[in-house]
Amino acid sequence: MAKSVFVYGTLKPGGRYHYIAKNAGLNQQEEAYLEGFDLYHLEPENYPARIEGQGRVYGWRFSFEDTVQGLAALDELEGIYLSPPEYRRIKAISQPDNVEVWLYIYNNLERLKTSAYLLPD
Repeated sequence: MAKSVFVYGTLKPGGRYHYIAKNAGLNQQEEAYLEGFDLYHLEPENYPARIEGQGRVYGWRFSFEDTVQGLAALDELEGIYLSPPEYRRIKAISQPDNVEVWLYIYNNLERLKTSAYLLPD
């Protein structure tokens, strides 16, 4: 099982939901990036959505004192229990150092065609 989570946007340090990671036992954080993913900005929601693609997405690798507890808190925030789920959690390899991470992928690709726009790397 991956022991780190790749985050970006509202969960990153200084982001409006960073406190959720801290309250869930955030133990370590370091800058990282992913290859093969694109990042969109959703309007009017005003938050980003990552999908599999061709780009590079910069963010942070988070480790938790208890990975299961950390993932549970982030799963709730990312809406993976909604019907249909807003995001789904997958494994990927982050850089630098080829570290396996969990990450959340936006699940509603049709939504991206309306009022979302691709962000540069």
